[in-house]
Amino acid sequence: MREMEVLHTNYQLIEKAIKYIDAHFKEQPSIDVIASSIGMSKYHFIRVFKEYVGVTPKQFLHSVTLNYAKEHIKESKSILDSTLDIGLSSVSRLHELFVNLIGVTPKEWREKGRDVIITYGFGITPFGEALIAYTDKGICYLGFIDQNKEAIFTRFKELWENANLVHDDLKAQTYLENIFINNKKYNLLVKGTNLQINVWKALLNLPNGAVTTYQDVANFIEQPNAVRAVASAIGKNHIGYLIPCHRVIAKSGAMSGYSWGIERKKILIAYESAHKPSPTTFKIATQEDIPDICQLLHATFPKSAHNQAKIVSEMIHNATTHSLFLALNETKIVGVLPVLTNVSVASGEKVALFEAVIVDEAYAKEHTLEKELLEYTITSCTKVGCKRVILLSENTSIPYEELGFEKSNRGLFRIQF
Repeated sequence: MREMEVLHTNYQLIEKAIKYIDAHFKEQPSIDVIASSIGMSKYHFIRVFKEYVGVTPKQFLHSVTLNYAKEHIKESKSILDSTLDIGLSSVSRLHELFVNLIGVTPKEWREKGRDVIITYGFGITPFGEALIAYTDKGICYLGFIDQNKEAIFTRFKELWENANLVHDDLKAQTYLENIFINNKKYNLLVKGTNLQINVWKALLNLPNGAVTTYQDVANFIEQPNAVRAVASAIGKNHIGYLIPCHRVIAKSGAMSGYSWGIERKKILIAYESAHKPSPTTFKIATQEDIPDICQLLHATFPKSAHNQAKIVSEMIHNATTHSLFLALNETKIVGVLPVLTNVSVASGEKVALFEAVIVDEAYAKEHTLEKELLEYTITSCTKVGCKRVILLSENTSIPYEELGFEKSNRGLFRIQF
């Protein structure tokens, strides 16, 4: 529950920031101004934003612009078309999150839905407060709430008008925890026309981070002239997030309407884009990694190859003060970041010193490897109590400011022997 509360609080701050950006977009406000508008310091705002969304505020702003949408929208047709050929792929929402989608038409519900027991309740999620409802067949409603709790509840009651409703907030919160934190799979029970149900099924085939258009969805269900009907079906989706109607945008790339708020739609799209599965994984080095680490170091620093294994072994052995953070592409080590931790005499706080990031150049050309490894290491260091990070780097190509770094007023001096 604690993790959900933190995410919920962070979402509220992020939502305020997005609303501010929307209202002052033409002014192109700086990160300092945005942070100040929600009562946070610049670097605390960057850190909280990054922890929640997975990208920095600048990256997020880019991700919700017209250019981002246009770049990704061209992928949507092939993504949808591929599902016709290969069925439900491993990246399908239907495969990842749910066992099955059960659709009933309004007529079927009138005939069989009377006296069905639906349990409902209110709870918090990483994207704001929500109303969730479920039967013994599966989840039948999920709607986000802002200042419209009564309206959302009325919409829910109108949808399932023949059911017997049971109110239970405790069980509702458990369901929300399972969905948003534990990634538990649930059946979905939806009520709609055949076209509406087909549209919702089409959306479930979109992988995380993908966006599509109303036209592409209409083409996918083999009704290319039914764009307006498709848009209407998406607007009537009564299971938010799980059936990802937030991923459908206008053909121009504009973020069009969303039943649960345009700011939430932007955050959902950016969040999912940032959390797409990455080919790169990260970890702290162990003794078993020494040969592979030395292979990368030898390619970068051939003159010191004779004692690299000894140095690496000593660093791994002295784990209280030294760490080697690794980036891997599958099983191959493609990045190394040495870290020294100590306690500052001046402040009494734990401090981490980062040496330059060492990467496999062939791999790094097509990946933001240095940046990703730095992000992972910063997060790991803050989790073990580091209050300050000092970075030694001569690489000017990485936007360190986006990671929360600022230039120190203290000069760095060195003697080369």
